[in-house]
Amino acid sequence: MPGLLQRIRLTVMNKRTKIALGIGGIALIIAAAGGGYYYFGSRTQTPEYALKTIEKSLTEHNKTEFYKFVDIDGVLNTGYDGFVEGLTGTSPAITPEAADAVREFTQVLRAPLILSMKSAVDYYVESGNFNKSEDTGLTEIFSRIGIDTLEFRSIENIQTDPEDEGLATAEIRIFQPEINREFSLQTILAKNEDGRWQVTGIKNFQEFIALINVSRREKLDEYLTKTSEISLRHDSTIREAEQKYSEILAPGSLGKDTTRAELKKIMTEVIKKDWEVRKQELFGVTVPKGAETLHNLRLKICDLYIEYAEDYANWLDDKKAATIKSAEEKRRRAQILTTEASAIARRMTN
Repeated sequence: MPGLLQRIRLTVMNKRTKIALGIGGIALIIAAAGGGYYYFGSRTQTPEYALKTIEKSLTEHNKTEFYKFVDIDGVLNTGYDGFVEGLTGTSPAITPEAADAVREFTQVLRAPLILSMKSAVDYYVESGNFNKSEDTGLTEIFSRIGIDTLEFRSIENIQTDPEDEGLATAEIRIFQPEINREFSLQTILAKNEDGRWQVTGIKNFQEFIALINVSRREKLDEYLTKTSEISLRHDSTIREAEQKYSEILAPGSLGKDTTRAELKKIMTEVIKKDWEVRKQELFGVTVPKGAETLHNLRLKICDLYIEYAEDYANWLDDKKAATIKSAEEKRRRAQILTTEASAIARRMTN
């Protein structure tokens, strides 16, 4: 159990920025809705008026007005829970016990993360930008969770709860390019003691996060399948070339010009060419979020084997120790990176 908890803690800490992003994403959604919402009504004590005023406050960068109609603490607290549930609920590898342990551990992160996102929202209302000048990584974080590409479409079905006149909902329809579909966010509004309506949260934010995660998992699986097929096909070609290399070398000698010429032909026309073709095929594969590191590693492996084949072919001509040393060093580095790439692919598969 200690080992499991340690892995859980590491997983949670690695996703810490993603959790922070998910919470901030709610405020971004509210901002997008406000920016696209112009007029549903003119009465001051209506949900329509609250949404209209949010739009105006963002346009004018009026934090005082914004916070009158957005309960930022409520939004961020409910958003935090929804985001964590969206993550743990869509992972096929996590057991119910492990998911509970993740939820318990993430509560330790709640206060500092919510404080951080509150600061980001505050800066956004004031400037129209989520990124403070000194926080160069925030844009990348928003990109990785998919919040930065949201497109506002419409606000529909603003309704007061028939059982509680102090509650209302509004559907904010958004389009997320990564999943290539619209999604309706159920925005919650509540009337406070002075009759003013406030946005207090998004009821189905968990479902939205889960939808993105499922879509990314599907794209990741597709990437792993396609690249595995590429690797298996080319690995077979390389094995055949190495077998042919051994057959040529066995009866002959590297001292013979004919032997060296045959070996050079295999290096340049088979091995080097095959790694070049493999690299081009990898370039043609769509790389989903989460697979960038693995993909770049595989491209680097291709480069190293291409350089290895070039150096080895040159050594068959010049017979210099420095040339073969360079070739073997590149081959060694490629083998190390291949082992690392295989480990990453296994973790992604599991």
